[in-house]
Amino acid sequence: MHVTIVPSSQPGQLSQLFTSYVVNGRVAIDAGCLDGVGSVEDMGRIKHVFLTHSHLDHVATLGPFLDAVYDGSGDCVQIYGNAHTLDCLRKDIFNNRLYPDFLHISTFRPPYLVLHEVMPGVAVVADGLRVTPIEVDHVVPTLGFIIEDDHSAIVIPSDTAPTEAIWKEAARRKSLAAVFLECTFPNEMRWLAEIARHLTPDLYALEIVKLGRPMRFITVHVHPRHRAIVEAELLAKKLPGVEIGVPGKTYTF
Repeated sequence: MHVTIVPSSQPGQLSQLFTSYVVNGRVAIDAGCLDGVGSVEDMGRIKHVFLTHSHLDHVATLGPFLDAVYDGSGDCVQIYGNAHTLDCLRKDIFNNRLYPDFLHISTFRPPYLVLHEVMPGVAVVADGLRVTPIEVDHVVPTLGFIIEDDHSAIVIPSDTAPTEAIWKEAARRKSLAAVFLECTFPNEMRWLAEIARHLTPDLYALEIVKLGRPMRFITVHVHPRHRAIVEAELLAKKLPGVEIGVPGKTYTF
């Protein structure tokens, strides 16, 4: 399995304002920065997009991405999300105000996209991957995803405060190779982390033990303004298996 953290900033910069991952070049988790995948041909290989939640940093490029890859053949992109996220796409994005209504156009022309509601705990098979959504604890209904192929599994919990269910499910995967875990704010801003339902280094340290075994934890979703402090506080803890995620890097499991 090959997992790329799609960059959302200038080459060589670590700050990320938006979130997307691409697995095996064909399945995306979130659409915050799918324009960073590469060429239109590279984007066109992505046929499945799983959305964790409705926040703009996770869906911002969905409309332009769909427009760029649309070829009128009917072999369109499949979009997966919970009911809340799909409702936001219908009402808040594809509404002819924020972006053209691709959903309506898709009713009388070869479709731009097809929406699929996913349910927690019910896996979806997409391009050889088994993707299982699990609810996490954020300010809007949010899903983390456990992604598996025949050899390995990874977990992308997405934006979350301290949570439980996804760790219990992840612990059952013997082939689990890595977790891409958020750590957004420094410890002194725990008050804001609690309001926004995110993690700090102190909370992160408590969270990773819930898995119950050693694991590679790749740290993501660090607030760009506070990145240096968050990284310093996290690395000072010398937590086994913890590293800082690198935008643009492809991880192989």
